[in-house]
Amino acid sequence: MLDKAALRKALRARRKALGGFDRFQAIRRLEARLERLTRGLSLRAVAAYCAFDGEPELDGWLKRHRGQIWLPRVLPDRRLAFHHADPLTACSHRRMPRRRTNQFGIIESDDPRRRGINSLDALLIPLVGFDAHGNRLGMGAGFYDRALAKRHGRRPLAIGVAFGCQEVDSLPVDPWDQPLDYIVTDTGVIDARQRTAPDSD
Repeated sequence: MLDKAALRKALRARRKALGGFDRFQAIRRLEARLERLTRGLSLRAVAAYCAFDGEPELDGWLKRHRGQIWLPRVLPDRRLAFHHADPLTACSHRRMPRRRTNQFGIIESDDPRRRGINSLDALLIPLVGFDAHGNRLGMGAGFYDRALAKRHGRRPLAIGVAFGCQEVDSLPVDPWDQPLDYIVTDTGVIDARQRTAPDSD
């Protein structure tokens, strides 16, 4: 098995290679599955993300979401805070109010309204790689792992978002890695709590 650094490099390249009409179709299928899942689970307050480095864009899902959207903001101590965002303009690349770009070049919300992780129903977490057991490979900074590990009380659902081409048979797991509850891709939805395989519709 490759180590995490080697896997990360290979899977980031695979994610970026998906382009053009194939990417457009993949995102539409992914967003449809994500919409069914979030509505079926009655998820209202959801932490989303603005796509970066080839991650799946969720602009369509954001515009149709019936609840509140919160975007992660990286704090100086490398913790995540979750700030309110307008679903219609949250990740727009046009110059819009209430947005900023962090040190990694990722769009964040500049809205002062903020929620703790315990008051969120779910986190949508972009993945570099994943396996069918709910293990995830991120960019390597550990922001989401720390956020989920330091929660108090109710745990929001951790929903990984990726393209199907980012799946691997198994991932190396470290003690601090936080597992996912669901993984949504263009090829299926994995309920990692049940350790099921992706659907095929």
